[in-house]
Amino acid sequence: MNNGEKNGERLRKKGRLRRLLLVSVVGLLLAAFTWGNASAVPGGAAARQPHTDTRGEESKRVVLGFYQEVLAQQRLDRAGEFIRDDYIQHSPGLQQGLKGYLEDYKLFLSLFPDLTGTIHEVVPQGDKVLLVATFKGHHVKTGKELVSETAELYRVENGRIAEHWDVFDYAALEAFGISRPGGDQPATRTDWRGTPQQRRNLGTLLYTVETYYRRPHVPVPGAIAPDLIQHQRGVEPGLQGLTDNLRSYRERFPDLSFEVKHTVASNDRVVVLWVWHGHEKGTGKELRLNRADVFRVEDGRFVEHWSRLDYRAINPFGLH
Repeated sequence: MNNGEKNGERLRKKGRLRRLLLVSVVGLLLAAFTWGNASAVPGGAAARQPHTDTRGEESKRVVLGFYQEVLAQQRLDRAGEFIRDDYIQHSPGLQQGLKGYLEDYKLFLSLFPDLTGTIHEVVPQGDKVLLVATFKGHHVKTGKELVSETAELYRVENGRIAEHWDVFDYAALEAFGISRPGGDQPATRTDWRGTPQQRRNLGTLLYTVETYYRRPHVPVPGAIAPDLIQHQRGVEPGLQGLTDNLRSYRERFPDLSFEVKHTVASNDRVVVLWVWHGHEKGTGKELRLNRADVFRVEDGRFVEHWSRLDYRAINPFGLH
């Protein structure tokens, strides 16, 4: 190796080291400072934060009460006990307010009268609650079963649901000839208040986004367990399965980027709702994928994973 080649190799090694140090520092700072759309913690040190998220538990009680006492029993006459009159709906194509919600839901029930929902995961933090759910029902005319996988994000204010975002599998509706508009939903700021464990989980999540997802070539210690339990259909279990899935996106969309929209953390779960965006290699076709990813945290690592995707965005590309 000549002197020029040696110098070039030294420069490459220095570059890799600088990137490693930069990403490591970012990971350490995320738990205390602003990142992306995150806001710094009011009041300072984690030691002053409560160890129980009482507000989150109350928000969870309201949202689960709505599902159990209104939706599960189809008691829409009681919806006003759980939803504010000025309810803000961010799901594209749906109406605003309690009145608008009731009109939309009654229409949906007229098409799928036996509609039921199964809640798989509940992640509360402060005034927000994230549900991972599956809705099933049979079409009133054809008898064909609808299976719709969703992530529902609610904000609770003064004991009632005030605002709603979601990640919805529009492809499931299109199978019934039902078309709804797509489009982005507005983001919220990461809430660093809460318990020390919630803050640690948020820091680990954003560190993982910044390293594993954004810069998979950077050799930093990961927060994802090698034997990750995987619940995303079409993706093999373990860290390797998740990595292979991410690699398939990166190979198909070389300019793949991520826009974090919402984060929610409990003491043992952490959630990111985000948009994956890129252009297909060769064709330039655009991908804009709304998705939600939920991780169960154990001993500081992600050990289990659930996801919800808008398959309408990725079915044309044959991806999972």
